[in-house]
Amino acid sequence: MASSATSNYSVEAKKKDIAEIEKEISFYKKAMNEKKKLAPFYRMGIVVKKITQAHIYMDIFTAQKEAGTHNSSYMDEAKKRLSQVFAEMDKLVTMKIDEPLDFNREMLDALLPFNPKLKLNYYKHMQKAIERMILQYGENTKWKWSFPDFWSKLAVSGKNLIDFREIESIRDPREEFYYDRHELLNIVKEGLFDASGHYRNKYELSTKSKNDLVHAIRLLESLKRIALLTGDPETIKKCKTGIDTYKSRIETTDEDEDKAKKVKKK
Repeated sequence: MASSATSNYSVEAKKKDIAEIEKEISFYKKAMNEKKKLAPFYRMGIVVKKITQAHIYMDIFTAQKEAGTHNSSYMDEAKKRLSQVFAEMDKLVTMKIDEPLDFNREMLDALLPFNPKLKLNYYKHMQKAIERMILQYGENTKWKWSFPDFWSKLAVSGKNLIDFREIESIRDPREEFYYDRHELLNIVKEGLFDASGHYRNKYELSTKSKNDLVHAIRLLESLKRIALLTGDPETIKKCKTGIDTYKSRIETTDEDEDKAKKVKKK
């Protein structure tokens, strides 16, 4: 009984933490309207708070599970908060995949004091939160095939945070954020490639929808643009191979559908 009481106290304390964070988010939103130039930084503050809330909801889920209660609503709230992170990132740097690499220049310039190390920290914290969410939901969750979307959005948000002009112009390893900048670049490249694979798996193991292969191609096209800019022939080759394979699968699917329609008409 003591263990259960302690668990209940812990849950109530964590719920209060969530409520306090909600107040801070409300403050940031109000401040954004009053101080337009600082709006991107308040929005990034909201992103951090949303990730923190997601972890607290997952803490509550774990505490209740250990006490013998399985309440998936807390996991759903965590998932909701992580989805809201990408809504904020869309306003911060957009969530567009198919644009040229420097398309959001004005947004990046507005974020200049938000240095590469902080950008890298965002990516890593969000990555860990998504990994934890997937692990805690478990293999048999109904949300399994929504997870590729999280990986795609994480990679795209990371790509759109990168200032590719800096990548091209700053070549001195002694520069303060040189290694952070290149770590973020590499982790985003890996993220785009992996997310494409997640969509391929979604197609093969679940939906059989061409839209999933189309999205996998878009992610690889985005990665190929980065590889061309940064001079990465190995990644360019991997992208071309993947794109050709997925396009071939789509063509085969179209042909099979046409044959099936002709047979049906007969």
